[in-house]
Amino acid sequence: MAKTIAFIPLRKGSKGILNKNIRILGDKPLVCWVVDTLLCISQIDEIWVSTDCSTAYEILSSRYGNSIGLFHRNPDNAGDSSPVIDAILEFVNAKDIDADDNFVLVQATSPFTDRLDFIKAIECMNSGNFDSCLSCRRVKHFIWSADGRPLSYTIKSKPMRQNYKGILLETGAFYASKVGLIKNSRQLLSGKIKVIETGVGTSIDIDDESDWKAAEHYILDYELK
Repeated sequence: MAKTIAFIPLRKGSKGILNKNIRILGDKPLVCWVVDTLLCISQIDEIWVSTDCSTAYEILSSRYGNSIGLFHRNPDNAGDSSPVIDAILEFVNAKDIDADDNFVLVQATSPFTDRLDFIKAIECMNSGNFDSCLSCRRVKHFIWSADGRPLSYTIKSKPMRQNYKGILLETGAFYASKVGLIKNSRQLLSGKIKVIETGVGTSIDIDDESDWKAAEHYILDYELK
């Protein structure tokens, strides 16, 4: 069976929050939340963090030793406008990753992604029925256009909220695809794509200070339960 590789891209630059990926959230650096979750999943064969941040490299090396792999990310692929696909291709080409392997891109900015959500993605990839999958969260909000048009219902037939199935929002928490497809298409998603509906944890994607405060409240609420 193909290997499953979890890949976490980190940049040392961050506009919204200074040193976001290594800032302490709760009792550990932000990136460690997803690393700790991934380490609990037996279906994952390798965990790699790709970073241009020497401090992150030192923190992760000290905390995890040989439990994860660390890859020196080229600074040219770590700028504010650098697409993540460039960092992915740099890694898979440098490590000569097999085309049939499953590649799961994991974002450190979604620290509360549940292990079961990752497992659903891996099972999807191993089923042979799909080429790619992504994390989405179902929300029951009615959508409007900027020019004042309802996009999820008509004025004359607005559904009752309890009967409304809602919409699926891409969370960005993770994407999975075959390595060969990523290399050929230069895209994270291609072929037959499966949506993985994720739990409430992926509703928090940390980009600015308000998101960080929401994450702190999430931890507090969890500890009080």
